Amino acid sequence: MDTVNDGEARPPSSGARLGVTIAAACALVLGGVTLLGWSIEATALISIARDLPSMVPNTAVSLVLAGGALWILGGQGRPARLRWLGQACAAAVIALGLGALVQYVLAWDLGLDRLLFPERVDFPAPFPGRPSPNTALCMVLVGAALLSLPVPSRRGGLIAEGGALASAALALTALTGYVFGVGYFYGLPPLFPFTGMALHAAIGLLALSCGILMARIDGGAFHALTDGRPGGVLLRRLLPCVVLAPLALGRLFLLGADLGAYPIAASLSLASALTTLLLGSVLWVSAARLNALDEARSRAEAARALLATVVQCSDDAVIGHTFDGTVLCWNPAAERLYGHSAGEVIGKKLPVLSAPERAGEAEALVARLRRGERIEHFETVGRTRDGRDIDVEVTMSPILDASDRILGVSMICRDIQRRKAMEAEVARLYRVETSERRRLQAIIDQLPEAVILVDARGRIITCNRRALPYASRVSSERDPRGDPLPVDYRTPDGAPVPWAERPMIRALLHGEVVTSAEALVARDDGELVPVLVSTAPVRSDGGEIQGAVTVFQDITAIKEMERQRQEWTGVIAHDLRQPIQAIVTASQLVRLRLSQPFAADVEKQFGRISSSVEWLRRMIDDLLDASRIEARQLRLEVRPVELRAQLEEILEKAAAATAGHAVRMDVQGDVPAVLADPDRLEQIVTNLLSNAAKYGEPGREILVTVRAEGPCAQVSVTNWGRGIPEAHLPLLFKRFWRSPESGAHRARGVGLGLYITRGLVEAHGGTISAESCPGGATTFRFTLPFATEASRAAGDASARQRAPRRSDPT
Repeated sequence: MDTVNDGEARPPSSGARLGVTIAAACALVLGGVTLLGWSIEATALISIARDLPSMVPNTAVSLVLAGGALWILGGQGRPARLRWLGQACAAAVIALGLGALVQYVLAWDLGLDRLLFPERVDFPAPFPGRPSPNTALCMVLVGAALLSLPVPSRRGGLIAEGGALASAALALTALTGYVFGVGYFYGLPPLFPFTGMALHAAIGLLALSCGILMARIDGGAFHALTDGRPGGVLLRRLLPCVVLAPLALGRLFLLGADLGAYPIAASLSLASALTTLLLGSVLWVSAARLNALDEARSRAEAARALLATVVQCSDDAVIGHTFDGTVLCWNPAAERLYGHSAGEVIGKKLPVLSAPERAGEAEALVARLRRGERIEHFETVGRTRDGRDIDVEVTMSPILDASDRILGVSMICRDIQRRKAMEAEVARLYRVETSERRRLQAIIDQLPEAVILVDARGRIITCNRRALPYASRVSSERDPRGDPLPVDYRTPDGAPVPWAERPMIRALLHGEVVTSAEALVARDDGELVPVLVSTAPVRSDGGEIQGAVTVFQDITAIKEMERQRQEWTGVIAHDLRQPIQAIVTASQLVRLRLSQPFAADVEKQFGRISSSVEWLRRMIDDLLDASRIEARQLRLEVRPVELRAQLEEILEKAAAATAGHAVRMDVQGDVPAVLADPDRLEQIVTNLLSNAAKYGEPGREILVTVRAEGPCAQVSVTNWGRGIPEAHLPLLFKRFWRSPESGAHRARGVGLGLYITRGLVEAHGGTISAESCPGGATTFRFTLPFATEASRAAGDASARQRAPRRSDPT
């Protein structure tokens, strides 16, 4: 922005321009109305009251010319031709005033008094139509002030201000005379008793004087009045009281004296006392206000000092400058950023801080700032003292004064080179991560298993094509947070799995890892697909669970092969019964036909045939039972059974299976009847006794313990021997599993005994477990429900097999 020199006239503000217009209009109206009164001979328009001076035509013409000149010369943006007209009007006002004064001083009659309305004969004698000397002097002063308004020098301002103030003093003196009824103030009775300054002429001249002062706001008088500093505040507070209070109070008490209420001396004393009191009160209040302003100034200075400290300590470059580029503020951060020291730039033109090719950009920013706009976070390229280009972020704001005039620009520059480098690195890492994501997604898409990745809330983040039939299914089920469940997950028998027990949720909530758990998952078409589910949590570097990954392996083909194998096993086991029965029948016929006693070796061979046939029968029965258990076709005929009596009978029948071992039964407490199939119970206990006899130390007893355990009866079979390694305990109840013993210690069988035993126990609604101490005791425990607790399910259990609780996919 262009700076203002000391001798250059500043344009008036909007309020001052309005005051100039009002003052010009007042002069024009008063002069025009008076001329109209002279034209139509209306005394009321010429003189305000009878016996008071009238406004003569020359004075009225001067007011009209001065009002026009004030409107032209005191306004802004007037054409040059019109301004010449205003100066001509001001010169005419001076000429009329000087002409009147010359005639008074030299006692000449130049005929100026009868230029207008020469036919009128009722003008006061001896100088008809001539303005009073004080009015003529005011006209000269006003005209000179109007001519000096366009002069942009300090001398022109002094002439305009001096002429306006002198004219205002004369006009105000005349008004005081009218207020107090003293003719000496508005006329000169000793010299010229026939004339004086008219009341409306005084008002018009006073308005013109005020208008001139407002048109030249750089003048001392009006500038002091409008200044926002304490002096201007005090002047605005005191001036109305100083001017108006004495007039009002003097006139009021003079009226009382005229009415005879008190003598004239008393009225002067009262007016003086009250004026003094009023002015003292105003002065007191103004002093308090000045103290408040001074306190505010102190606070502002403290805030300014704090702001200066903040600017000096700021890590951002803070630069203040005018629109012409003169630097006003340059903090240490600016020195560090651009390389120029504060002493090199403050008070001088701003050095080149941007590349020359960005000149158009700078011009556009300056244009926006001139409109009062604020520019925030504008990224550009700056240039340092040594010619390097740096990335900076600029915030620019216009600096305004109290009257909202734009004085300059405040600029905050931040070095963003490090941020730019970080953004570039982040962009590079993002590209790398995106590439890795795509590569990983491509790998996942090619996997033969369904893969689903969820976030910490269990919502799907991504999945491969194999998982779409499972993951895209719209389910009406919701988790406790209201989110839809991503997969319809069920147990192998088709029952829904509670939300908290699902492998995916267990991984999210507890960090559990689930491997190859058999389940059923519903597809989009509603088909239940058997799968093996593996789930693991996804953790951050700090160990926080951020999601989970789940893999579904479709085992439909394996299940079909398993079903076919089970059917094949059942068919083969069933068909093997016929040749075994034929062997038994043939051996019996041979013995009948050969009724004579056999030799020892022949009898031994017949014994081998019988034992082998019995062993094959047991193996076939085991295969059939295993096949029925896997096919869930095992039927039980359950009924209440007295467990103690039933076990005693079973122990007697199993004497051959436990040969070489003493079997002892220990019944602890009262054991109610259980709900069981007696034949299958015998098969369970016999299998456990046979297993104890095979692996127990020869000659050591076998202990059978019976006791009540909650709603069930618990039966334990314990033997002492070499024991079972802890690693083998989880494998005991699997199909075809045999202890990896060799030589003479390896027992006969196909490894289905404990598997069938577990199936039979779970079909009864019980559980079975094993524990062993190497070189010590080995105990197998199973439970059976009491008849009172399981009577509700007795009817269903007698008609169909109860599903085992655990599945074995091997």
